[in-house]
Amino acid sequence: MKKKMLILIIFLPMILMIGYQVQHKSAKFYQNPIMEISKIKEEDGYKVIEGKILNKNGELLKLTIDNQSVTGLTTHLRIKDQVLLNEDLSSVISEKRDGLAFSIVTVFLLILLLVGKTSGLRAFIGLCINLLLLLLSLRFEIVFPSIPTLFVIIIYAALSIIVTFLSNYGIHAFRLDLIAATYIIVLLGFLICFTALKFIGNKGIRFEEMQFLTRPYLGVFYSSLIFGGIGAGVDMIVTLVTPLKELIRQKPTITTLELVASGRRIAKDVTPSMINVLMFAYLSGSLPMIIFYLNNGWSLAATLEMHLSLEILRAFCGAFVILLSVPASLLCVLWKGGIQ
Repeated sequence: MKKKMLILIIFLPMILMIGYQVQHKSAKFYQNPIMEISKIKEEDGYKVIEGKILNKNGELLKLTIDNQSVTGLTTHLRIKDQVLLNEDLSSVISEKRDGLAFSIVTVFLLILLLVGKTSGLRAFIGLCINLLLLLLSLRFEIVFPSIPTLFVIIIYAALSIIVTFLSNYGIHAFRLDLIAATYIIVLLGFLICFTALKFIGNKGIRFEEMQFLTRPYLGVFYSSLIFGGIGAGVDMIVTLVTPLKELIRQKPTITTLELVASGRRIAKDVTPSMINVLMFAYLSGSLPMIIFYLNNGWSLAATLEMHLSLEILRAFCGAFVILLSVPASLLCVLWKGGIQ
């Protein structure tokens, strides 16, 4: 433990220094103009920003911005901050935070390596591969728009499950029956939600937050239902199968009824916490918009109806996958173990 703390103490200042250098030296790699703010003034509802364009030969610029139009972008701007501008140098697009992002990701990776060692590194590599596969899938869908988004995501789900099994649990956990079971329960969880939505005709579901999409919003939403079940399904299957296999190893004469009872006890302990984590992970993404709407005079009921219906559906889809993983895990163990 002392060795890990020493490594963290040594590397943390180095990471922060490198992040600082990334923040202040990386402007030349951007296509958009980057301005470093040297002066900020407030004038009758407008914010006047003066600074130097870092990737345009040090050109000086004075920019007047309407506070009401871009309050979220300009409220917290300070001197020495760097911002991305549009091509005609007329407005702020966003704040430049690559140095901060580098520091956070690097510190996260360092802690992951110290705590998880090789398994932590495998998990991080698996996360990167899954992200790359997702980007490639979305790119494929853009290049071939005639192919439904939902079909592309269903194919991605199969690849993602394989990558997640290999990266998180190693080659020893690579069993085709577990992968097939996970894929089936993810699709079943999705089909339960899909059938229910079709049965009620999507009544009461507020799709307004997806109105900015340039693609058919239903295909995108149905695809998002699948995502919540992938990670939850993999984790639950492995969490249930591992102790059941150990139980069979310790007691080879165990009967099917005893094994099922043990599986139910394990599921009772694990399932509620997994569903709670999934629920709050989805709902937390809506908190900024909920606060925004409440502060602008919307009633609590209307705000929750507007922003939580989609998130709750996504969470329910993942919850169905978690529940379905219990019988699926037992079937895999019984089939593989040959229990009488």
